Amino acid sequence: MKIRGMPAETARPQWEYTVVTAEAESPDLLADYGTQGWELVSVVREAGSRATFYFKRRRQ
Repeated sequence: MKIRGMPAETARPQWEYTVVTAEAESPDLLADYGTQGWELVSVVREAGSRATFYFKRRRQ
């Protein structure tokens, strides 16, 4: 989608992503990534007590 009247760099922010596999109940992990500026996008529960966490943040 293109937004008229906005510069291209404003219309398309640059993102970086990271994927972490850890215990599904990981409040410390979420707090740690949150303080680094990461936003939780999705969580996929795996077999047992493991999960894959998908994070994004604006490119620095």
